[in-house]
Amino acid sequence: MWDVTCDALEDARINRYHLLVFVCCSMLMTFDGYDLVIYGSVLQHIVKEWSLSSVYAGFMGSSALFGMMVGAILLGSSSDRFGRKTIIQVSLVVFSVAVVGSALSQNPVSFIVWRFLTGFGIGGLSPNIVAMTSEMSPKKHRNLMVTAMLSCFSIGGIIAAAVGMTITPVYGWRGDFLLGGLSLLLVPFIHIFLPESASFLLTQGRFDDASRVLLKVAPGFRGDVTSLVKARSGGQREAALSKVARLFAEGRIVSTPLLWLSFGMCMFMVYGLSTWIPTLMVKHGYTANSSLTFFLMLNAGAFVGASVSGVLADKISGRTALVLFFVLSFVSIGLLGYPQPAWFQTALLMLGGASTIGTLCILHSFAAQYYPASIRSTAVSWAGSCGRFGAVAGPAVGGYLVGLQLPTSSTFMAFAIPGIVAAFAIALVRGTGGRAQHRPSPSPSKG
Repeated sequence: MWDVTCDALEDARINRYHLLVFVCCSMLMTFDGYDLVIYGSVLQHIVKEWSLSSVYAGFMGSSALFGMMVGAILLGSSSDRFGRKTIIQVSLVVFSVAVVGSALSQNPVSFIVWRFLTGFGIGGLSPNIVAMTSEMSPKKHRNLMVTAMLSCFSIGGIIAAAVGMTITPVYGWRGDFLLGGLSLLLVPFIHIFLPESASFLLTQGRFDDASRVLLKVAPGFRGDVTSLVKARSGGQREAALSKVARLFAEGRIVSTPLLWLSFGMCMFMVYGLSTWIPTLMVKHGYTANSSLTFFLMLNAGAFVGASVSGVLADKISGRTALVLFFVLSFVSIGLLGYPQPAWFQTALLMLGGASTIGTLCILHSFAAQYYPASIRSTAVSWAGSCGRFGAVAGPAVGGYLVGLQLPTSSTFMAFAIPGIVAAFAIALVRGTGGRAQHRPSPSPSKG
């Protein structure tokens, strides 16, 4: 089914309504980033308090990421049935309560359970705020708005690094997790101000509600929105396939697995580095406090990279931007394992953040625009869920390699190679994604 909102949003300009959606989703993504990244910034303190091996510490780091995989499948794809806003609110409550539970944990087992639930909530949240931002943004600025929103993950990471440097020495690592519980304060704000997605309302046959939202996101659109919605919806019956099966329909039987592979490789790098960068930099000869500074630089680079990749994707294409950034990730991360001047090491860390966490932002945007609106949340959820296999493997493999006492160059190279694999996978994806296209014809296009 062609997303009929593209007619209304084709020439729309950014207005206060778009910014409201953007701000809501950006605040959620900031807490998303904080709650996931905080583990890496306090890992050395947790290991010391509970006398954990590096392998067990890696397993604990993977528990949240495994929860994200389950949450994305069970909660994320449910929004195509229950609504983006409903699932966003449920996910927000789940991960907010769970991060407080992590702070109150008295042993590794309870900590793992709470971290799993944290990931479960975040797994339901992430694909839906991506779908929401993509569906409610002007077409010509869609990549920029989606990647700018996703770049707030890095802001959360920067805050986590700063908190790790200031709060942890005074209040201990539990104080870092308690601060994450402040996301509960967003619940009433999101309930009042975040609208439901026009595309979801359309697919549910709620034409009057969809029309009211469309007139807000595209007030300058000339035409009868209600008639347009009904005509387009009624004239384009979709095949009686399940939402998951449709991910492989219309020429996507090879491209969908390739997208999943690229998500997995990217998340392997993102979460592996986010968990082990401070520890690896200490092994590299830096002090614990200096390693947190490098951790901050990694996330600062990610923020810049997400913004640049979004602009680049709008100017050229999502595919080209992704290939370039994945190749850059291989080079920058691979060089991190060798002795470098401090300034160059900092530059490499920022490039590494830009080309991993930053690339994950444009990858989500690419996937959101690659699929039709009626299965968009399901598509992003499944791509993210399959990618979580890489996310789970990243901290676990990192812990295993650290335990082997290998040279840091070998460990960093293990995190760099997935960049090349992801670059080839994206290059082989059929069709387009992540760039404003000409208005499609009513007939389904191959992709």
